[in-house]
Amino acid sequence: MFCVNSAIFTLGLAILCVGFWGLAAKQSLMGEQIGYLGTDPMLVFVLVGLVTCALSFSGCVGFVRENTCLLKTFFVGIMILITAQSLVAIVVLCFQQQIQDSLRSTMLVAMSRYQDDADLRFILDEVQLAMECCGGQSYQDWSVNLYFNCSSPGVNSCGVPYSCCIDPLQNGTVPNSQCGFGALAMGEVAASSLVYLGGCIPQLVLWIGSRIWDIAAVYILLTAIEVVFLVFAQRVMREIEAVKSLY
Repeated sequence: MFCVNSAIFTLGLAILCVGFWGLAAKQSLMGEQIGYLGTDPMLVFVLVGLVTCALSFSGCVGFVRENTCLLKTFFVGIMILITAQSLVAIVVLCFQQQIQDSLRSTMLVAMSRYQDDADLRFILDEVQLAMECCGGQSYQDWSVNLYFNCSSPGVNSCGVPYSCCIDPLQNGTVPNSQCGFGALAMGEVAASSLVYLGGCIPQLVLWIGSRIWDIAAVYILLTAIEVVFLVFAQRVMREIEAVKSLY
């Protein structure tokens, strides 16, 4: 258990460092940028890294030092994690439409900041390229961006990012930033020859539906590993209490 927790702690520390490095590089914690901290993808790395480091550290040191306080912290933390995973699974199953609406709202916010945040731009481009989609529900969602909106005086007016294009690469090697120019001003028939009309949220729903058993297997495996951690932690705590009772 020490080796497993040490490996997890190292992974969590690496994730935490990446998160802080990203926030520092973009100065997200300073001045007017802090107002956008809630939509910064680097914040996810920081939170995941903190939780991972805290749990693995308490488990690692608790097992080595046979410290019941740290082991109890580890035990309670894993219990909270299992409970949270179960609640998330229930919420996803029971409130699918509400989650889709929330995802669309979140994606619209991210799309509105497409040019302002390099991380959001990279994530949105990768998602659209991988899933062959454009926008939240449709390609017209990109009108929420001030640069792509048809009222914009810039060269991107009425356009969409290159990642929306059916053929996004120029000469098959470099991104063609102009391939989506004017797509928002076209009719669906004309636009369909240049960009993907369907949004990423419907594509995501289809992708999840086609891989539901794989996701369930990963969820069960992860829960089983956490239960093993609980059993070992409880066993060590009982052994410590048994030894203490002899003195």
